[in-house]
Amino acid sequence: MPIDINNINSNTPRSGKLGSNVKLVNSDSVKSSTETGSSGKAQDSVSLTDMSQRLKAMEQQIARLPIIDTQKVEQVKNAINSGTYEFNSERIAEKMIQFERDIL
Repeated sequence: MPIDINNINSNTPRSGKLGSNVKLVNSDSVKSSTETGSSGKAQDSVSLTDMSQRLKAMEQQIARLPIIDTQKVEQVKNAINSGTYEFNSERIAEKMIQFERDIL
């Protein structure tokens, strides 16, 4: 599905080698990385690979999943209210450290 983006920030001067029109198209319709449009100006194009399309589909599936596990929340809430909730502070600390390492 091609998406045309025309005259973005048309009030600002353009610099560099980008043409005035940028066209995003899928990999089936891309012949070369730079094509000449009907106005004679070069158009830049971007091709989306099959992998990017699969990633987009996965992202949409994940977006439909519930953010909060309400059953787990209820279990923890009930355990806290009844005084039976137990936690392992060492395990929590290890998970926090691992999280920080994963970020770096």
